[in-house]
Amino acid sequence: MTDDEFAAWLDGRSDDQVTAMRWLRRIVVDHSGGLDEYVNTGRWLEGFVFYGMHDQMVFAIGPKGKTKTTFHMMPYYGSPVLRERHGPVLAPFVTGKSCIAFGRVGDVPREALTDIVGRRTPVMRAMLEQRAGSAPSPPERHHR
Repeated sequence: MTDDEFAAWLDGRSDDQVTAMRWLRRIVVDHSGGLDEYVNTGRWLEGFVFYGMHDQMVFAIGPKGKTKTTFHMMPYYGSPVLRERHGPVLAPFVTGKSCIAFGRVGDVPREALTDIVGRRTPVMRAMLEQRAGSAPSPPERHHR
């Protein structure tokens, strides 16, 4: 996804959402080691920006209502160590097993998100690579 495509995807979002989504994108791009970035067209989280590989979502960014932003983090869900380490500071924002939602960037602990993305993406990448090597590749269906 190019910067222009991302900017077009942000059209119609609130100022706080635009700021938050750009901020989250920077964290994922800078600390994930090059996951694929695309707008999901599947049924689950349709219209969200997905970061993943082999047609598997690792992170997702999207709107929650008209003012909040949501960040889905499969590595957080899959790591008891990260949930223990960051659970207390993320607790006010957690909306599901792997998701946080917030209104303003200044409310969310950047260090926790950077640690989750940086520490766990290599583990998720290895799992997805192993899974992809042992099974036929699924058809690309979630990309626009």
